[in-house]
Amino acid sequence: MKNIKRISFIAIILLFSSLYASAQNTIKGVVQDRETLEPVYGVVVSVPHSASSVTTDNKGRYEISLPSGSDSLTFRFLGFKTQTIFIGDKTQNYTVMLEVDNTLSTVEITANKPGNPVSTLTSTELNRSSGLSLQDALNAVPGVNMQSRTPWGGQHIILRGYYPSADNGRTNGENFNGLVYQLYINNIPITDAIGNTVMDDIDFTTLGRVDILKGPSPLFGSYIAGSVNLYTQKPTPNETSLSEQLIVGSYGLLRSNTTFQTSDSKTDIWVNYGHQSYGGFRDHDSSHKDFMTLAGDYHSSSKNTVSAYFSYNHSVEQLAGEIDSADFYKRNPLSDSNYVKNNSRVDIWSYRAGITDKYQFNNHFGNQTTVFVTGSNLSQYFAHGYSLNNINSEGARTAFTYEGGTQALFINGTLGASYIRSNQTAQGNFIPPFVMSPFTPTSPSLSYTDAYNTAMSSNIFTQWTLSLPSRLSLTVGASLNFNQFTTQNLIYKGATSIIFLNDPILTRNFDPAFNPSICLTKVFNNHISVYASVSQGYAPPTLSEMTNTAGKVDSALNPEKATQFELGTRGSLGKLNYQLALYDLDITNRLIQETSNAISSYVNAGEQRNLGAELSLSYNIIDNKNGAISLVRPWLSYTYDKATYVDFKNHVKSKKGNDSIANDYSGNQVAGIAPNVFNIGVDVATKIGFYLSATYNYTDKAPVTFDNYHYMSAFSLLNGRIGYKKDLGKHISIDVFAGANNLLGSTYYSFIFVGQNIGELAQGTDTYVKGGGGDGYILPAPYAATFYGGFSFKYKF
Repeated sequence: MKNIKRISFIAIILLFSSLYASAQNTIKGVVQDRETLEPVYGVVVSVPHSASSVTTDNKGRYEISLPSGSDSLTFRFLGFKTQTIFIGDKTQNYTVMLEVDNTLSTVEITANKPGNPVSTLTSTELNRSSGLSLQDALNAVPGVNMQSRTPWGGQHIILRGYYPSADNGRTNGENFNGLVYQLYINNIPITDAIGNTVMDDIDFTTLGRVDILKGPSPLFGSYIAGSVNLYTQKPTPNETSLSEQLIVGSYGLLRSNTTFQTSDSKTDIWVNYGHQSYGGFRDHDSSHKDFMTLAGDYHSSSKNTVSAYFSYNHSVEQLAGEIDSADFYKRNPLSDSNYVKNNSRVDIWSYRAGITDKYQFNNHFGNQTTVFVTGSNLSQYFAHGYSLNNINSEGARTAFTYEGGTQALFINGTLGASYIRSNQTAQGNFIPPFVMSPFTPTSPSLSYTDAYNTAMSSNIFTQWTLSLPSRLSLTVGASLNFNQFTTQNLIYKGATSIIFLNDPILTRNFDPAFNPSICLTKVFNNHISVYASVSQGYAPPTLSEMTNTAGKVDSALNPEKATQFELGTRGSLGKLNYQLALYDLDITNRLIQETSNAISSYVNAGEQRNLGAELSLSYNIIDNKNGAISLVRPWLSYTYDKATYVDFKNHVKSKKGNDSIANDYSGNQVAGIAPNVFNIGVDVATKIGFYLSATYNYTDKAPVTFDNYHYMSAFSLLNGRIGYKKDLGKHISIDVFAGANNLLGSTYYSFIFVGQNIGELAQGTDTYVKGGGGDGYILPAPYAATFYGGFSFKYKF
């Protein structure tokens, strides 16, 4: 009898269990970062009004039972916006794309990730000012300095105080180029294989995220300074909309954006047309830009996503020229007459196109491959001549990933390769300074250039992270890099000019460069991590650095090399988020200019050492979306950079071959680098839609010359933006805003040239300099406060 009762009880339990199970549906899927399409580990997936929840695994996968009567799932993870999705077809897999929560510090996202940290800018940081320039946002990041030669062009990014060459390329005109770091947009290189990194034709208003890696990274070619990766905005999930933005500002600034976006479970499409014009605060300082951008993703399955990017751009930036310190500190809005008379400008037509395929073969293996083509027609007229360049590049990048192991011992890694080939047709004419502008085809020339150049840059890269017990992880990586330059002289020998090259064609293959890296990370309680790393990097010389002033190419020049040691910690302590890095970047084989028989060339004879500290802090005083004041977050960033020339001597050889030291700058501070940069700011938002951002910047004095006899004075900047953002019903959203830059009316520069001494840089008319032989060295920013205002209107279909 007891056995019968026991069997009956078990049968009843099994019956109810089967009935309960039949009332459940198992929902599977993957959670990804919407910007990068990377899986997000640790996302809490829950059923609303239920205790049922699971956590995504290291591949971003989840599997959860959905009780009968439930039709939605909620996804929560620190650093991302909480998202709830409707479950219609309970038999299909659901891929969820989480958006970064722009009200939170990016430190919170990366606190438990191994390896050297990435500095990430989201739309909050990118739009603290007008959003039209990347300069304001990047200069708030410790260890990063962005300067621009014109108000909206000629940009140059310096990472951890490292210039392309020891003289900033002053002599050969490569003011901000060189293979020292890589710049990408949506995985497509902006830096070509020749070493050009031109940003005049990038529409910064289309960006939704920027990742900055400071120092050599195997995944991006192990270039000494690192890499900067730009990502365009993504459409709002499950929304189709048309929006219009208009911004007006000081000195005739006018900007418009027309954007169409649509998104569903399979497809994201984002199209933008932007037009911008600016009158300039100096004579001959205007600009005109037109941008067309198309980006999209197609999620063909839970395993595969195909992304596309295309842009077509036209940018014209007038060049007003440099001025000297006398006029700069008198706040004179002057222009260089040589630039004005020659109608100096940078005129660029360009396109970029790329397709990325991301495929997850199984639970362990995946691949991401990008193929791309780019092209530009760049004409530049400057104070003493002109140059015309047609550049086309094509290439690909592929990376295979693997993840597997146990909870106690887990390994994930990447093995890949990249290739880019650039072709350049270069024409130029350098006019002697004593020939007065404007120039004509019959003007006497000091030298012509007419050449067809090609360059190839490729690498094989790998990086692996072994997760060990006690929350330790070891990351090791390396890249093997290949570079080649070929130049073909197109000037026939009968030309009455300097003949460039001894032979009509010269090819230089650099020896393969192997650059390893290693990093050890320890994570405490999921919120704090400490790390120590060592990495090696390199920077091959550009063709312009290999060519001396007589036109001969030095095929023996070698790449610069560097070793970086870094210690750091990052994480969250309650409402406080922080990131601290201490680094030692030692650069050898530095390219230094030497002169022999009045001919200047470069040699690998220098050494530079950069010791630095970088600190980021933010504190969420208020972070409550339901409160009247939803966010109050003050933040701080500080950079200390002790950049020193360890070995920097200029040599001169006489006609008899005797070698003598003309200058010894060893032990001096690196020119152009401010040792202290300090930023503080606050972000405020309210529930009803008002918001405010304010930023204060202090930049220390910086030497202009290698001899450290002349400095640019320290300056302070105060910028701010206020606005009102609101949804008006289901279909209409508005954002009305106004802002100002340089509210203190400071005298500051947007770009400085550096050189051996002030006489080499300054004009002969500078009252502070006797015998100046240059064209000036300071590009001034507006001396008074500048203002802007605008609105955005979005209609949701």
